[in-house]
Amino acid sequence: MKFSGISIITLILGSSIFGSCNKVLDKKNLSAVNDNDSIWNSLDLSTAYVNRIYANCLPGWTTEYAGYCEEASGGGSYMYGQLTENSVDYWPYDNIRSINLLLANIDKGTLPADKRSWLKGPAYFFRAYQYFEMVKRYGGVPLVLVPQNASDDLLVKRNTTTECFKQVITDLDSAISTLPVVAQNSSENNGRLHKGAALAMKGRVLLFQASPQFDPTQSAAGRWQAAYDANKAAKDYLDVNGFGLYSSFAGIWYNEMNKESVFVRRYQYNASNSASWHSWSAGTRPLDISQGSSGANRPTQEMMDAFPMKDGKAITDATSAYPYNAQYYWQNRDPRFTQTIVYNGAFFQVGINGVETGRIQWTFSGAEQNSPTPTGLYMRKAVDTTQTSIQAFNSSTDWVELRYAEVLLNLAEAANEVGKPEEAYPALVAIRARAGIDPGANSLYGLKAGMSKAEMRAAILLERQIELAYEAKRFWDLRRWRLFESTLNGKRRRGRNITLKVTRDQWNAVKNSMTPTQLVQHLQTNYTTYFNDALRNVDTQFDIAWKPEYYFFAIPTKHLQLNSNLKQTNGWAGGSFDPLQ
Repeated sequence: MKFSGISIITLILGSSIFGSCNKVLDKKNLSAVNDNDSIWNSLDLSTAYVNRIYANCLPGWTTEYAGYCEEASGGGSYMYGQLTENSVDYWPYDNIRSINLLLANIDKGTLPADKRSWLKGPAYFFRAYQYFEMVKRYGGVPLVLVPQNASDDLLVKRNTTTECFKQVITDLDSAISTLPVVAQNSSENNGRLHKGAALAMKGRVLLFQASPQFDPTQSAAGRWQAAYDANKAAKDYLDVNGFGLYSSFAGIWYNEMNKESVFVRRYQYNASNSASWHSWSAGTRPLDISQGSSGANRPTQEMMDAFPMKDGKAITDATSAYPYNAQYYWQNRDPRFTQTIVYNGAFFQVGINGVETGRIQWTFSGAEQNSPTPTGLYMRKAVDTTQTSIQAFNSSTDWVELRYAEVLLNLAEAANEVGKPEEAYPALVAIRARAGIDPGANSLYGLKAGMSKAEMRAAILLERQIELAYEAKRFWDLRRWRLFESTLNGKRRRGRNITLKVTRDQWNAVKNSMTPTQLVQHLQTNYTTYFNDALRNVDTQFDIAWKPEYYFFAIPTKHLQLNSNLKQTNGWAGGSFDPLQ
């Protein structure tokens, strides 16, 4: 049985809570506690309170960020330089207040010390996580670390970005010291936070702080070393406790809580609680095999081109053992290509009404009557093909916010930046080996031997782009490395315009003369007999025009109006706050 993030702590603290939690919540408004409240004397009440923190703070599935980079079509104002001061509003001080109330008061209660410590761990973690998410967007924000009262001075100034990072790390260290040690294969590894998740998050945070977004001149001493130390500590801890790369790249999302899952939001369909399920899969699938949602995660040609050939070499590399064919572009690619992208003529078997098998996806002009993909492609990764249309809309597939592969990539990046490329190679090799790329004569899986720091940096960012595609990571990588202008500006993302070369009747006759398996096999050598596959612009009106001020977004006007001591960010109208301090 699977439990959602909301019930994680309830599961751990014992079955007695299951019978009392609903009654507890009926009796007590957990948003109105105070320092003398009996909640801090009750394990049931305190547990329910922490459960609410989990529910409010856990990240989950999102289709938002794929369109904000070259992964997918869309992105609008982000991509075309049309953001305003009010476009990005992430201001979770209500969640932070709930956390501060617990941290300020739980030690005043009568719970045993071990229970109090155990409940404080998630609070420290999520306060760090909420502040980090704000700092990623705005730079420094007001650090509010105690519950504010109406009589307090509420016009709090923005702390420096450096001060905010310091507090995030302090809270993560507190979480590391209080969260439990959990082995991957133990019954306690059911989605709740553990020491390994906090260690891995600390590594991610310090990687961001060391990156050019926060240090454009790369002159801040010690930041990359701190990132290296933290990520190495995370990897070493996870290794000892049984975490690692899962054997199947495609299966990461379907065999839930496998050894790769480090920080997870769990879901379980519950018709009365929409927080327990999501419609991400429905939004990603073609409309004819979906319902209630569509149009998300449509891959671009740029994303397709990022995947190497099966020997790990780029599609432009003439030395590859697998020459790239632009018309048969899916052949002999990194296996992650076909596990991530669905193209015209590819199998995309799904459980329509639980009975369909051998389904082929057609994206040529006229094949899709409703909401055709603008790029000629669909995204397969993490789309559970056993789900019916209804199940896809009410999906309970877990969201893995941070997995072991990212820890390896974070460590590889930091190792390279501190002059230890020999430690970066094993991480990339392990990920490529798991993907199924050919090892090659030198067992480097297509990686160039003896890469310079710049070459290795590019190789790591490319591996992140491929391995973590559509996991809401690429947008942030481009942003933290300040690569939007050099990578995308002045360009237009492309898709595929696919048309029939033969009449529709002729095509239908061919299609109906074969089984699905025979037809797919036939197209491996005869695709161009029936289809003309050309490129077209997906950005039809404007070139991509990312602006440098987007590396730190504006504080929305409504927050400035409520707090006269808040300064606007440099680069925006009236801005005087330096986010690099």
